[in-house]
Amino acid sequence: MQSTEIKKLPEDLINQIKAGEVVERPYNIVKEVVENSIDAGAKNIQIELLDGGKQLIRITDDGCGIPENQILTALERHATSKINKFHDLESLASFGFRGEALPSIASISNFTIRSRPQNQEMGKEININYGNLLSEKEISMPHGTVIQVKDIFTNVPVRLKFLKSTATEFTHIHDFLIAMALANYHISFRFSHNGREVFHYHSKKTLKERFHDIVGVDAKDFVELNYSRGSFNLTGFAGLPKSAKQNPSYFITFVNGRYVKDKIIRSGVLQAYQGLLIKGLIAPAIIFVKVNPSWVDVNAHPSKTEIRFYDPASLQELVSIGIQEAVKDSVHKSNKPENIQYKESNDIYIQHNISKIENKNPYASEKNVAFETNRLKDNFTKKLISTEKDAPVLPHKNSFQKDIIATPLSKGTQVAKLKANENMFKHSESKIIQPKKNNLFDSAKYLGQFANCYILLEIIDDLWVIDQHAFHERILYEEIMKNHLENKAPKQDLISPIIIPSNEVLTAIIFEHKDKILSLGFEIEALKNGHIAIHAFPSFLSTQKVPEIFDEIITRIIAINGLPQSEAHPLLEKANKVTKGIQEEMNLQPTQLKDQDIYHLLFATMACHNAVRSGDPLNEELVKRLLGRSNDVDFYSHCPHGRPVIRKFTNKDVSSWFQRI
Repeated sequence: MQSTEIKKLPEDLINQIKAGEVVERPYNIVKEVVENSIDAGAKNIQIELLDGGKQLIRITDDGCGIPENQILTALERHATSKINKFHDLESLASFGFRGEALPSIASISNFTIRSRPQNQEMGKEININYGNLLSEKEISMPHGTVIQVKDIFTNVPVRLKFLKSTATEFTHIHDFLIAMALANYHISFRFSHNGREVFHYHSKKTLKERFHDIVGVDAKDFVELNYSRGSFNLTGFAGLPKSAKQNPSYFITFVNGRYVKDKIIRSGVLQAYQGLLIKGLIAPAIIFVKVNPSWVDVNAHPSKTEIRFYDPASLQELVSIGIQEAVKDSVHKSNKPENIQYKESNDIYIQHNISKIENKNPYASEKNVAFETNRLKDNFTKKLISTEKDAPVLPHKNSFQKDIIATPLSKGTQVAKLKANENMFKHSESKIIQPKKNNLFDSAKYLGQFANCYILLEIIDDLWVIDQHAFHERILYEEIMKNHLENKAPKQDLISPIIIPSNEVLTAIIFEHKDKILSLGFEIEALKNGHIAIHAFPSFLSTQKVPEIFDEIITRIIAINGLPQSEAHPLLEKANKVTKGIQEEMNLQPTQLKDQDIYHLLFATMACHNAVRSGDPLNEELVKRLLGRSNDVDFYSHCPHGRPVIRKFTNKDVSSWFQRI
């Protein structure tokens, strides 16, 4: 029978257990030692690997070194030079602080450390074999520290078998070293694997120089970030939509200089691109977040790549806003022709009133003033911390892909649709805003329509191709959003109500979200037979499209609420498809969507179904009206589903097609 006696574990077994928390693979060893080298003030760091680090890891630096009488102490658990008391954790700026890394590493490897401070003539070497001290001696060496780790986990076979292939282990280390080289551009990094140099980045004066060294020619597809609000600061580089891939080469995040893998920051980055990317794509990003250290808990996990924030929701929102502003502004400017007066975006959407609240907030200024933004109404007010009186807030945009399939039309049908489009433009223009002066397209020469889908323009020496549906859709989306934010959703009353077939169960679900439907401009009533009567609708919609659009809206509301299992109705079949789309797009159940996600979904639905369609014939007058309306919105380069709207070809581009240059 197993003994039930309680006893203290041997020190070597404790270190092996702790090693399981700190060291899971060679990457963890490299991370801990390289961070120590940076903390030691090294200007040059060399990393050598064999077999992805499974056979050998050797890291050499020219940092301050460890005094001879402190090396053995450094190999004891919880021995560190970084903190002295618990309060030090609140203002911690160094990487290491737990004092667990070296003893943990030494307990699962053949471990050698050599170190010499600059003020000592001789260095010291200590060799530990799987937790047992083998030797210590004085040696001659340059100042700095060399740590060599061989044959990890040989004494812990159960952990050894969980190591991955050499290529996988190498990739983890390579990606980490790229991240550290970016964050510490003033340090020279040299990395070799199996005797072959992988990279050698010399020290640089600026982050931008190191960024160009690493990213190379692809740097042109990034926009530089520089966004601040109170104690919050966001810098780095974010990829333009055209650089997005399923698995981007760079998605690197730092907090106060510390390399982290944080889901809050990642969510903020992904949120920034919602509405700019098509389904399944992720833009690359290299993000540096700086906040007051006292509002970050870096002691959440022994690996120190997982951290906790005092106010994660506000931080996520600020990351999203900082990236989205820079990316949208860059996309806008990339479509700017030369020598033309152009309407610059002021604040992407509209300024919001900000009021002081009493609660202390981590991202407030030194006076601890926190602010609250008024966004999209209802229950998703976010704290946006700013040192300014007003700060812009961007709607949360999720991407819901919808294919618009063009159906071939007879000549008679085209004429009829052209007249219908004329009525639609006249109707919507009278209800919203008239074009302003200095429109980007004022000098455009209309060339025609291609395939009843694309508008062709000549602006100075550029050929512009515009997706007519996506362009109109984005304009409508922005107008709907603005009217909603300003609580100015215009309505059109009906003399006789429009009846939408439903049943009592589905109608009850729909009326749980009546406030959202009302805020969109619909006035509805539940009838005794379970059907729904529409008494008013948003005035920018044509009456003929009301049933179709309302049907799409309530389909999404049913999906968001959760599908009733016991019911059978045509709306449920459509709602089930919407549910699958949300699951694939966001890896979330529709019931988990936040209010801003729901509003985006509804706004995008209304815009999509009211916009001119692919395949609709447009004449020059209609095109000019549509182009004129673009001046009243601040962003139209991508549709709400993330697809690009405009392609611009220079004279040089076109000439190259025909080998004229």
